[in-house]
Amino acid sequence: MVAERYTVDLNKPLVFQVGHLGEEYQEWIHQPIVCVEGPRFFESDFWEFLTRTVWWAIPTIWLPVVCYVLSISVRKGLTIPQIGLIVAFGVLTWTLLEYTLHRFLFHIQTKSYWANTAHYLLHGCHHKHPQDGLRLVFPPTATAILLVPLWKLLHLLATPATAPAIAWRHIVWLCDV
Repeated sequence: MVAERYTVDLNKPLVFQVGHLGEEYQEWIHQPIVCVEGPRFFESDFWEFLTRTVWWAIPTIWLPVVCYVLSISVRKGLTIPQIGLIVAFGVLTWTLLEYTLHRFLFHIQTKSYWANTAHYLLHGCHHKHPQDGLRLVFPPTATAILLVPLWKLLHLLATPATAPAIAWRHIVWLCDV
């Protein structure tokens, strides 16, 4: 008996449908849908709201945070040249890490329900709906949730003065995922 192909209903929330595509997800995700309004992701208005972000919210929210964490390093005794060196090193290493993550994680070939669902939610939607202007940047709420454990980990691995100077680049990257 041949199984029927699963079809995504574009009139219903998409996130929990795409996992059912199985191996066909890879073909589906690379056939863009160009429309004025982005698709609905979730049935819940609350969760749907958290997935939509205007681009200018990112610098508005995170630029003050970046300035604050850099000021912590200054208050803890780092000089501006030291912070500049840390920032330059951070730009270099994070650029390489971002490329690696994008190339090998965001473009992984998924087949299972949960892998397809997670991929679509985190990155695949950018391929499927390239003109969805409210999902071009990573939502601030999700970023904040991810930043807490990363901030704690960074404080375990770096000195109290250097941790904030290193953190600024991670904040910027998470906002851009």
